[in-house]
Amino acid sequence: MLRKKYKKEKDALVHDLVNKGRKTAILSIELKGSSKLKNHMIYEITFIDNCVPKIIPIVAIDVTQALGKLEPHLNIGIPEPTLKWMLGNERHA
Repeated sequence: MLRKKYKKEKDALVHDLVNKGRKTAILSIELKGSSKLKNHMIYEITFIDNCVPKIIPIVAIDVTQALGKLEPHLNIGIPEPTLKWMLGNERHA
């Protein structure tokens, strides 16, 4: 169990990370459902990228693959809608 002093609202957490010089960080990974592709799941990843909070759905076999798909697109300024299309599209899985 996490102590109360470590629990923060998402906005406060993002602000705190940015103030401490952390420009990129994963805030949460949530399994949203199964994909129509065999053995694939849909993950929703909440993160900050260059101090900008983003929420992206990613179609992947597991969490490791989802993070692997996200990593090359960090810190290069790709807008959230473009990332959603690139990583959340089942045709690109």
